[in-house]
Amino acid sequence: MMKFWPTKAATLFIVLITFFSCKKKENDLGLAIQPQGDELNLAISDTTQLITYIEEGDTIPTDELSGDNLLGSYIDPFFGRIESSIFAQLRLSSAVNFTPVSGNLTDLVVDSVRLYLKISNFYGNQQAQDFEVYRLASDFYIDSSYYSSSSIDSLTGNLVPMGMGSISPAPYTPGSVEGEFVEEPILTIPLDENSFGWDIINQSGTGILDGNDGSGEFVEWFKGLLIKSNTTQNINEGGIVYADLLDEYSKITIFYRDTVAQDTIAYDLNFNSQSARFHRISMDNSGFYVGNELADSTLGQTQFFTQTLGGVKGKIHFPHLSEYIKDEKVIVNKAELILPAQYYALDKYLPASQLYLTRINEDGDDVFIEDFTEGFGGTYDFDNSQYVFNITRHINQIFSGEISNTPLSILPNQSGISANRVVFNGQATTLKDKPKLKLTFTNY
Repeated sequence: MMKFWPTKAATLFIVLITFFSCKKKENDLGLAIQPQGDELNLAISDTTQLITYIEEGDTIPTDELSGDNLLGSYIDPFFGRIESSIFAQLRLSSAVNFTPVSGNLTDLVVDSVRLYLKISNFYGNQQAQDFEVYRLASDFYIDSSYYSSSSIDSLTGNLVPMGMGSISPAPYTPGSVEGEFVEEPILTIPLDENSFGWDIINQSGTGILDGNDGSGEFVEWFKGLLIKSNTTQNINEGGIVYADLLDEYSKITIFYRDTVAQDTIAYDLNFNSQSARFHRISMDNSGFYVGNELADSTLGQTQFFTQTLGGVKGKIHFPHLSEYIKDEKVIVNKAELILPAQYYALDKYLPASQLYLTRINEDGDDVFIEDFTEGFGGTYDFDNSQYVFNITRHINQIFSGEISNTPLSILPNQSGISANRVVFNGQATTLKDKPKLKLTFTNY
Protein backbone atom coordinates (compact mmCIF):
# COMPACT_ATOMS: atom_id res chain seq x y z
CA MET A 1 0.00 0.00 0.00
CA MET A 2 1.33 3.43 -0.93
CA LYS A 3 1.77 5.82 2.00
CA PHE A 4 1.76 9.61 1.67
CA TRP A 5 4.88 11.22 3.08
CA PRO A 6 5.98 14.72 2.01
CA THR A 7 9.36 15.33 0.37
CA LYS A 8 12.13 16.80 2.56
CA ALA A 9 11.67 20.25 1.06
CA ALA A 10 7.93 20.07 1.41
CA THR A 11 8.32 18.78 4.97
CA LEU A 12 10.50 21.72 5.97
CA PHE A 13 8.04 24.15 4.46
CA ILE A 14 5.11 22.52 6.21
CA VAL A 15 6.98 22.45 9.51
CA LEU A 16 7.83 26.13 9.30
CA ILE A 17 4.30 27.14 8.34
CA THR A 18 2.78 24.84 10.94
CA PHE A 19 5.00 25.67 13.86
CA PHE A 20 5.47 29.42 13.50
CA SER A 21 2.07 30.44 12.18
CA CYS A 22 -0.16 28.29 14.38
CA LYS A 23 0.71 29.69 17.80
CA LYS A 24 -1.59 32.32 19.22
CA LYS A 25 -2.28 33.56 22.68
CA GLU A 26 -5.54 32.31 24.14
CA ASN A 27 -7.62 35.03 25.78
CA ASP A 28 -10.35 32.93 27.36
CA LEU A 29 -8.24 30.83 29.75
CA GLY A 30 -7.79 33.44 32.47
CA LEU A 31 -5.02 35.46 30.85
CA ALA A 32 -6.97 38.73 31.07
CA ILE A 33 -7.09 38.55 34.85
CA GLN A 34 -3.39 37.79 35.38
CA PRO A 35 -1.17 40.65 36.62
CA GLN A 36 0.96 42.21 33.91
CA GLY A 37 4.15 40.21 33.44
CA ASP A 38 2.68 37.21 35.23
CA GLU A 39 0.70 35.67 32.37
CA LEU A 40 0.68 31.93 31.87
CA ASN A 41 2.56 30.99 28.71
CA LEU A 42 -0.48 29.39 27.08
CA ALA A 43 -0.90 28.94 23.36
CA ILE A 44 -3.29 27.25 20.95
CA SER A 45 -2.51 25.38 17.78
CA ASP A 46 -5.13 23.94 15.43
CA THR A 47 -3.16 23.83 12.16
CA THR A 48 -0.96 20.78 12.76
CA GLN A 49 -0.74 18.65 9.64
CA LEU A 50 -2.72 15.39 9.72
CA ILE A 51 -2.00 12.47 7.42
CA THR A 52 -5.14 10.39 6.93
CA TYR A 53 -5.57 7.14 5.02
CA ILE A 54 -7.12 3.68 5.36
CA GLU A 55 -5.95 0.11 5.79
CA GLU A 56 -7.59 -3.26 5.32
CA GLY A 57 -9.43 -4.29 8.47
CA ASP A 58 -8.82 -7.41 10.51
CA THR A 59 -10.95 -10.53 10.51
CA ILE A 60 -13.23 -10.41 13.56
CA PRO A 61 -15.12 -13.10 15.51
CA THR A 62 -18.85 -13.19 14.73
CA ASP A 63 -19.93 -16.38 16.52
CA GLU A 64 -22.43 -16.36 19.39
CA LEU A 65 -22.07 -12.62 19.92
CA SER A 66 -24.37 -10.86 22.38
CA GLY A 67 -26.31 -9.26 19.57
CA ASP A 68 -27.93 -9.85 16.23
CA ASN A 69 -26.78 -11.83 13.23
CA LEU A 70 -26.66 -9.88 10.00
CA LEU A 71 -28.29 -10.94 6.73
CA GLY A 72 -28.52 -9.34 3.30
CA SER A 73 -26.53 -7.31 0.81
CA TYR A 74 -26.27 -3.77 -0.54
CA ILE A 75 -24.02 -1.61 -2.68
CA ASP A 76 -22.59 1.41 -0.90
CA PRO A 77 -21.55 4.36 -3.11
CA PHE A 78 -18.13 4.55 -1.39
CA PHE A 79 -17.51 1.02 -0.08
CA GLY A 80 -18.92 -1.16 -2.85
CA ARG A 81 -20.80 -4.40 -2.27
CA ILE A 82 -21.28 -5.66 1.29
CA GLU A 83 -22.92 -9.03 1.89
CA SER A 84 -23.65 -10.92 5.10
CA SER A 85 -24.76 -14.55 5.32
CA ILE A 86 -25.91 -16.46 8.42
CA PHE A 87 -24.76 -19.94 9.42
CA ALA A 88 -26.86 -21.39 12.24
CA GLN A 89 -27.71 -24.68 13.90
CA LEU A 90 -31.37 -25.61 14.09
CA ARG A 91 -32.72 -27.52 17.06
CA LEU A 92 -35.87 -29.51 17.78
CA SER A 93 -38.29 -27.76 20.11
CA SER A 94 -39.03 -31.22 21.56
CA ALA A 95 -38.66 -34.87 20.64
CA VAL A 96 -41.25 -35.70 18.02
CA ASN A 97 -42.69 -38.54 16.01
CA PHE A 98 -44.91 -37.28 13.21
CA THR A 99 -46.53 -40.68 12.62
CA PRO A 100 -50.34 -40.20 12.86
CA VAL A 101 -52.79 -42.42 14.70
CA SER A 102 -53.32 -44.43 11.52
CA GLY A 103 -49.66 -45.40 11.62
CA ASN A 104 -49.12 -44.25 8.06
CA LEU A 105 -47.14 -41.12 7.20
CA THR A 106 -48.94 -40.98 3.84
CA ASP A 107 -52.01 -39.79 5.75
CA LEU A 108 -50.18 -36.51 6.40
CA VAL A 109 -50.15 -33.44 4.15
CA VAL A 110 -47.53 -30.70 4.54
CA ASP A 111 -49.29 -27.42 3.83
CA SER A 112 -46.31 -25.06 4.16
CA VAL A 113 -42.99 -24.40 5.86
CA ARG A 114 -41.94 -20.94 7.02
CA LEU A 115 -38.62 -19.56 8.25
CA TYR A 116 -39.29 -16.60 10.58
CA LEU A 117 -36.59 -14.14 11.58
CA LYS A 118 -37.33 -11.37 14.06
CA ILE A 119 -35.88 -8.08 12.77
CA SER A 120 -34.21 -5.92 15.43
CA ASN A 121 -32.82 -3.27 13.11
CA PHE A 122 -31.97 -2.53 9.50
CA TYR A 123 -29.20 -0.75 7.58
CA GLY A 124 -29.58 0.58 4.06
CA ASN A 125 -32.53 0.60 1.66
CA GLN A 126 -35.50 -1.73 1.57
CA GLN A 127 -35.57 -3.01 -2.00
CA ALA A 128 -36.50 -6.67 -2.47
CA GLN A 129 -33.70 -9.19 -2.10
CA ASP A 130 -33.50 -12.78 -3.34
CA PHE A 131 -33.05 -14.85 -0.20
CA GLU A 132 -31.76 -18.40 -0.37
CA VAL A 133 -31.48 -21.15 2.26
CA TYR A 134 -29.21 -24.20 2.10
CA ARG A 135 -28.59 -27.15 4.34
CA LEU A 136 -25.05 -27.40 5.72
CA ALA A 137 -22.91 -30.35 4.72
CA SER A 138 -20.24 -30.19 7.43
CA ASP A 139 -20.26 -30.40 11.22
CA PHE A 140 -20.80 -27.20 13.16
CA TYR A 141 -19.86 -26.75 16.83
CA ILE A 142 -20.85 -24.16 19.43
CA ASP A 143 -17.47 -24.50 21.19
CA SER A 144 -15.51 -23.76 18.01
CA SER A 145 -14.50 -20.28 16.84
CA TYR A 146 -15.92 -18.72 13.69
CA TYR A 147 -15.01 -15.39 12.14
CA SER A 148 -16.24 -12.86 9.61
CA SER A 149 -14.26 -14.77 6.98
CA SER A 150 -15.32 -18.29 8.05
CA SER A 151 -17.51 -20.56 5.98
CA ILE A 152 -19.05 -24.03 6.18
CA ASP A 153 -19.75 -26.25 3.19
CA SER A 154 -23.40 -26.51 2.19
CA LEU A 155 -25.37 -28.97 0.12
CA THR A 156 -26.60 -28.02 -3.32
CA GLY A 157 -30.29 -27.29 -3.65
CA ASN A 158 -31.91 -24.08 -2.51
CA LEU A 159 -34.58 -24.85 0.12
CA VAL A 160 -36.56 -21.78 -0.94
CA PRO A 161 -39.05 -22.69 -3.70
CA MET A 162 -38.22 -21.22 -7.09
CA GLY A 163 -39.63 -17.74 -7.56
CA MET A 164 -40.56 -17.30 -3.88
CA GLY A 165 -37.32 -15.89 -2.47
CA SER A 166 -37.74 -12.28 -3.64
CA ILE A 167 -38.77 -10.49 -0.45
CA SER A 168 -38.74 -6.84 0.60
CA PRO A 169 -37.76 -6.54 4.29
CA ALA A 170 -40.19 -4.44 6.32
CA PRO A 171 -38.07 -3.53 9.36
CA TYR A 172 -40.44 -0.90 10.75
CA THR A 173 -43.76 -2.69 10.28
CA PRO A 174 -45.30 -5.25 12.66
CA GLY A 175 -45.29 -8.72 11.14
CA SER A 176 -47.05 -12.03 11.61
CA VAL A 177 -46.00 -15.45 12.88
CA GLU A 178 -48.06 -18.58 12.29
CA GLY A 179 -50.88 -16.43 10.93
CA GLU A 180 -51.02 -14.20 14.02
CA PHE A 181 -50.03 -10.53 14.01
CA VAL A 182 -47.18 -9.60 16.33
CA GLU A 183 -45.75 -6.22 17.34
CA GLU A 184 -42.24 -6.98 16.07
CA PRO A 185 -41.17 -6.85 12.41
CA ILE A 186 -40.61 -10.30 10.94
CA LEU A 187 -38.77 -11.50 7.84
CA THR A 188 -40.65 -14.55 6.56
CA ILE A 189 -38.96 -16.86 4.04
CA PRO A 190 -40.94 -19.81 2.61
CA LEU A 191 -39.21 -23.20 2.50
CA ASP A 192 -39.99 -26.14 0.27
CA GLU A 193 -42.56 -28.60 1.66
CA ASN A 194 -40.70 -31.59 0.23
CA SER A 195 -36.98 -30.88 0.49
CA PHE A 196 -37.37 -29.49 4.01
CA GLY A 197 -40.78 -30.43 5.45
CA TRP A 198 -41.02 -34.04 4.29
CA ASP A 199 -37.30 -34.60 4.75
CA ILE A 200 -37.82 -33.93 8.47
CA ILE A 201 -41.11 -35.82 8.83
CA ASN A 202 -39.71 -38.92 7.13
CA GLN A 203 -37.19 -39.33 9.97
CA SER A 204 -40.02 -40.29 12.36
CA GLY A 205 -39.21 -43.47 14.23
CA THR A 206 -35.51 -43.50 13.23
CA GLY A 207 -34.20 -41.95 16.46
CA ILE A 208 -33.10 -38.78 14.67
CA LEU A 209 -36.05 -36.82 16.06
CA ASP A 210 -35.64 -38.17 19.62
CA GLY A 211 -33.37 -35.31 20.73
CA ASN A 212 -30.80 -32.75 19.69
CA ASP A 213 -27.40 -33.82 20.96
CA GLY A 214 -27.19 -37.58 21.31
CA SER A 215 -25.39 -39.84 18.88
CA GLY A 216 -27.52 -40.23 15.78
CA GLU A 217 -29.92 -37.51 16.92
CA PHE A 218 -31.06 -34.37 15.15
CA VAL A 219 -28.09 -31.97 15.30
CA GLU A 220 -25.71 -34.72 14.20
CA TRP A 221 -27.96 -35.48 11.21
CA PHE A 222 -29.09 -31.94 10.34
CA LYS A 223 -25.88 -29.89 10.53
CA GLY A 224 -27.53 -26.47 10.21
CA LEU A 225 -28.56 -23.82 7.70
CA LEU A 226 -26.91 -21.25 5.48
CA ILE A 227 -29.19 -18.23 4.94
CA LYS A 228 -28.04 -15.70 2.36
CA SER A 229 -29.00 -13.06 -0.18
CA ASN A 230 -28.14 -13.65 -3.84
CA THR A 231 -29.28 -10.38 -5.39
CA THR A 232 -28.17 -8.32 -8.37
CA GLN A 233 -28.13 -4.70 -7.17
CA ASN A 234 -27.19 -1.20 -8.23
CA ILE A 235 -25.53 1.50 -6.13
CA ASN A 236 -27.69 2.49 -3.13
CA GLU A 237 -29.86 -0.61 -3.46
CA GLY A 238 -30.32 -3.25 -0.77
CA GLY A 239 -29.62 -3.41 2.93
CA ILE A 240 -28.70 -5.53 5.93
CA VAL A 241 -31.29 -7.16 8.21
CA TYR A 242 -30.35 -7.41 11.88
CA ALA A 243 -31.88 -10.78 12.81
CA ASP A 244 -32.33 -11.76 16.46
CA LEU A 245 -32.02 -15.54 16.25
CA LEU A 246 -32.58 -15.98 19.97
CA ASP A 247 -35.98 -14.29 19.91
CA GLU A 248 -38.99 -16.56 20.41
CA TYR A 249 -40.31 -15.59 16.97
CA SER A 250 -37.14 -16.68 15.15
CA LYS A 251 -37.78 -20.28 14.12
CA ILE A 252 -38.94 -22.62 11.38
CA THR A 253 -42.50 -23.88 11.52
CA ILE A 254 -43.82 -26.90 9.63
CA PHE A 255 -47.58 -26.70 9.06
CA TYR A 256 -49.10 -30.14 8.38
CA ARG A 257 -52.44 -31.97 8.50
CA ASP A 258 -53.58 -35.43 9.48
CA THR A 259 -56.12 -36.13 6.73
CA VAL A 260 -57.70 -38.96 8.73
CA ALA A 261 -58.10 -37.19 12.07
CA GLN A 262 -58.57 -33.81 10.32
CA ASP A 263 -56.05 -32.19 12.67
CA THR A 264 -53.93 -29.21 11.58
CA ILE A 265 -50.66 -29.01 13.47
CA ALA A 266 -47.72 -26.58 13.62
CA TYR A 267 -44.34 -27.91 14.72
CA ASP A 268 -41.41 -25.60 15.51
CA LEU A 269 -37.69 -26.01 15.05
CA ASN A 270 -35.77 -23.36 16.97
CA PHE A 271 -32.57 -21.37 17.15
CA ASN A 272 -31.57 -21.04 20.80
CA SER A 273 -28.61 -20.39 23.10
CA GLN A 274 -27.30 -23.89 22.39
CA SER A 275 -27.24 -23.25 18.64
CA ALA A 276 -23.88 -22.52 17.07
CA ARG A 277 -24.25 -19.46 14.88
CA PHE A 278 -22.19 -16.80 13.11
CA HIS A 279 -22.34 -14.48 10.12
CA ARG A 280 -19.88 -14.38 7.26
CA ILE A 281 -19.01 -11.05 5.64
CA SER A 282 -18.07 -10.60 2.00
CA MET A 283 -16.91 -7.22 0.67
CA ASP A 284 -15.96 -6.11 -2.82
CA ASN A 285 -14.71 -2.52 -3.04
CA SER A 286 -13.00 -2.80 -6.42
CA GLY A 287 -13.83 0.18 -8.61
CA PHE A 288 -15.14 2.21 -5.67
CA TYR A 289 -13.45 5.02 -3.74
CA VAL A 290 -12.43 2.73 -0.89
CA GLY A 291 -10.76 0.28 -3.26
CA ASN A 292 -8.96 3.09 -5.05
CA GLU A 293 -7.72 4.54 -1.75
CA LEU A 294 -6.38 1.17 -0.62
CA ALA A 295 -4.26 1.27 -3.78
CA ASP A 296 -3.30 4.94 -3.39
CA SER A 297 -3.29 6.15 0.21
CA THR A 298 -2.84 9.83 -0.80
CA LEU A 299 -6.56 9.84 -1.63
CA GLY A 300 -7.09 9.74 2.12
CA GLN A 301 -6.13 13.41 2.31
CA THR A 302 -9.45 14.17 0.58
CA GLN A 303 -11.66 11.66 2.39
CA PHE A 304 -11.05 8.54 4.41
CA PHE A 305 -13.17 5.89 6.11
CA THR A 306 -13.78 3.41 8.86
CA GLN A 307 -16.11 0.43 8.72
CA THR A 308 -17.56 -2.31 10.92
CA LEU A 309 -17.58 -6.06 10.15
CA GLY A 310 -13.83 -6.27 9.62
CA GLY A 311 -13.90 -3.74 6.78
CA VAL A 312 -11.39 -0.93 6.33
CA LYS A 313 -10.11 1.04 9.30
CA GLY A 314 -9.25 4.71 9.32
CA LYS A 315 -5.67 5.76 10.11
CA ILE A 316 -4.43 9.14 11.28
CA HIS A 317 -0.92 10.40 11.95
CA PHE A 318 0.52 13.66 13.33
CA PRO A 319 3.97 13.70 11.69
CA HIS A 320 5.27 17.01 13.04
CA LEU A 321 4.49 16.87 16.77
CA SER A 322 8.21 16.85 17.56
CA GLU A 323 8.43 20.47 16.41
CA TYR A 324 6.51 21.56 19.51
CA ILE A 325 9.22 20.23 21.82
CA LYS A 326 12.24 20.94 19.64
CA ASP A 327 13.38 23.99 21.62
CA GLU A 328 11.45 23.83 24.87
CA LYS A 329 9.41 21.60 27.10
CA VAL A 330 5.66 21.49 26.58
CA ILE A 331 2.75 20.31 28.69
CA VAL A 332 -0.54 19.92 26.87
CA ASN A 333 -3.47 21.30 28.85
CA LYS A 334 -5.97 19.94 26.36
CA ALA A 335 -5.79 18.06 23.07
CA GLU A 336 -8.87 17.58 20.94
CA LEU A 337 -9.00 15.60 17.74
CA ILE A 338 -11.95 16.79 15.62
CA LEU A 339 -13.05 14.60 12.71
CA PRO A 340 -15.90 15.95 10.53
CA ALA A 341 -17.99 13.23 8.89
CA GLN A 342 -20.26 13.18 5.86
CA TYR A 343 -23.84 12.42 6.86
CA TYR A 344 -26.96 14.16 5.64
CA ALA A 345 -30.68 14.03 6.45
CA LEU A 346 -32.41 11.02 4.88
CA ASP A 347 -29.06 9.27 4.31
CA LYS A 348 -29.71 5.57 4.89
CA TYR A 349 -26.10 4.87 5.83
CA LEU A 350 -26.00 5.97 9.46
CA PRO A 351 -22.50 6.60 10.87
CA ALA A 352 -21.25 4.58 13.81
CA SER A 353 -22.50 5.96 17.13
CA GLN A 354 -19.13 5.63 18.86
CA LEU A 355 -15.55 5.49 17.63
CA TYR A 356 -12.38 4.43 19.44
CA LEU A 357 -8.72 5.28 18.88
CA THR A 358 -6.02 2.65 19.23
CA ARG A 359 -2.25 2.64 18.90
CA ILE A 360 0.40 -0.01 18.40
CA ASN A 361 2.37 -0.64 21.62
CA GLU A 362 5.98 -1.76 21.97
CA ASP A 363 4.92 -5.41 21.62
CA GLY A 364 3.16 -4.71 18.32
CA ASP A 365 -0.31 -5.09 19.83
CA ASP A 366 -3.26 -2.82 19.10
CA VAL A 367 -4.30 -1.12 22.37
CA PHE A 368 -6.63 1.72 23.33
CA ILE A 369 -4.97 5.07 23.92
CA GLU A 370 -4.68 6.11 27.57
CA ASP A 371 -7.51 8.69 27.34
CA PHE A 372 -10.02 5.90 26.64
CA THR A 373 -10.52 5.32 30.37
CA GLU A 374 -11.90 8.78 31.15
CA GLY A 375 -13.54 11.66 29.25
CA PHE A 376 -12.57 10.21 25.90
CA GLY A 377 -15.49 11.36 23.73
CA GLY A 378 -15.74 9.82 20.27
CA THR A 379 -19.54 9.85 20.06
CA TYR A 380 -21.14 11.14 16.89
CA ASP A 381 -22.43 14.72 17.12
CA PHE A 382 -25.42 14.89 14.77
CA ASP A 383 -25.76 18.66 15.16
CA ASN A 384 -22.22 19.36 13.96
CA SER A 385 -21.64 16.18 11.90
CA GLN A 386 -18.40 15.34 13.66
CA TYR A 387 -16.59 13.23 16.22
CA VAL A 388 -14.51 14.91 18.94
CA PHE A 389 -11.90 12.97 20.93
CA ASN A 390 -10.02 14.04 24.03
CA ILE A 391 -6.48 12.75 23.50
CA THR A 392 -4.63 14.93 26.04
CA ARG A 393 -2.89 12.06 27.83
CA HIS A 394 -1.85 10.48 24.56
CA ILE A 395 -0.16 13.66 23.28
CA ASN A 396 1.55 14.29 26.63
CA GLN A 397 2.90 10.73 26.56
CA ILE A 398 4.38 11.44 23.14
CA PHE A 399 5.93 14.73 24.30
CA SER A 400 7.43 13.07 27.38
CA GLY A 401 8.93 10.26 25.29
CA GLU A 402 6.88 7.62 27.08
CA ILE A 403 5.40 6.34 23.80
CA SER A 404 6.29 6.73 20.14
CA ASN A 405 4.40 9.00 17.77
CA THR A 406 2.89 6.31 15.53
CA PRO A 407 -0.35 6.41 13.49
CA LEU A 408 -3.62 5.84 15.31
CA SER A 409 -6.39 3.53 14.13
CA ILE A 410 -10.03 4.66 14.16
CA LEU A 411 -12.39 1.80 14.98
CA PRO A 412 -16.20 1.76 15.30
CA ASN A 413 -18.11 0.23 18.20
CA GLN A 414 -20.27 -2.90 17.78
CA SER A 415 -18.02 -3.87 14.92
CA GLY A 416 -19.23 -7.47 14.81
CA ILE A 417 -22.98 -6.84 15.03
CA SER A 418 -23.64 -3.69 13.02
CA ALA A 419 -23.15 -2.54 9.43
CA ASN A 420 -22.38 1.14 10.16
CA ARG A 421 -19.54 2.95 8.44
CA VAL A 422 -18.15 6.50 8.46
CA VAL A 423 -16.98 8.81 5.67
CA PHE A 424 -14.53 11.40 7.05
CA ASN A 425 -13.35 14.63 5.47
CA GLY A 426 -9.60 14.84 4.89
CA GLN A 427 -7.54 18.04 5.16
CA ALA A 428 -7.64 18.46 1.37
CA THR A 429 -11.43 18.20 1.19
CA THR A 430 -13.33 20.78 -0.81
CA LEU A 431 -15.95 20.81 1.95
CA LYS A 432 -15.94 23.49 4.63
CA ASP A 433 -15.14 21.36 7.66
CA LYS A 434 -11.70 19.80 7.86
CA PRO A 435 -10.17 17.50 10.47
CA LYS A 436 -7.84 19.11 12.97
CA LEU A 437 -5.87 18.52 16.12
CA LYS A 438 -6.49 21.41 18.53
CA LEU A 439 -3.78 21.76 21.16
CA THR A 440 -3.88 24.09 24.16
CA PHE A 441 -0.42 23.91 25.73
CA THR A 442 2.05 25.53 28.11
CA ASN A 443 5.73 26.12 27.31
CA TYR A 444 8.23 26.08 30.18
